[in-house]
Amino acid sequence: MARVQQVKEQNKKTAVNNKNNTAKSKAELAKTNPKREATKNEILFFRLGMSIIALTLITVAIIFTIRYFMNNDEEVVVYEDLIHITTNDLKYLTYDDGSGVYGDFAYFNGLADKEDLAEVINTNNLIYVYFYRSSKINEEIQTIIEGLDLEGKAFLLLDLDKNTNVFDLTEKGDFTLDNTRDNMLLIFNVEAQTFQLEIRVVDIVREINKL
Repeated sequence: MARVQQVKEQNKKTAVNNKNNTAKSKAELAKTNPKREATKNEILFFRLGMSIIALTLITVAIIFTIRYFMNNDEEVVVYEDLIHITTNDLKYLTYDDGSGVYGDFAYFNGLADKEDLAEVINTNNLIYVYFYRSSKINEEIQTIIEGLDLEGKAFLLLDLDKNTNVFDLTEKGDFTLDNTRDNMLLIFNVEAQTFQLEIRVVDIVREINKL
């Protein structure tokens, strides 16, 4: 019995020593690895880095926002290389001033912004005026027109969206525009002094293909 008690006391002392050694080891480890606080420079660099990241994200967001609205607001320009006319131009191209002859081509002579127009109407017997809406482009007609060689030909365009008063024009040739149509083609035969107005897309396509 004395031996058993001696063994128990010895085991108890060993456990206490192990516990003390463990606590001592943790204390020594804490001393050798003290918690280090960040320096002022490190804090400054950290804040600077976060500011740069935030600024970059904001810049990227602004760029994408600007591009989005630019793409949405960007106006699609069609037929920009062709000759466009206005309601007033149509008047002088087709009306009879009382002389018994349709068209007062002399009106365009000497006008700086009408040089190309004056040249083609004075060198062609057939004058074509294609009425269209820039907000409702007919892709079939557009494809045909853009595939034609119209150099030197009197093929003119009038945007109905920009010339809404054209339907109120009274001083013009012997034809009547249809304000319910988005596409029309007027053919003015200068020599014969006749007007032909096509209002159906199929007929417009047929006549344009003759050019």
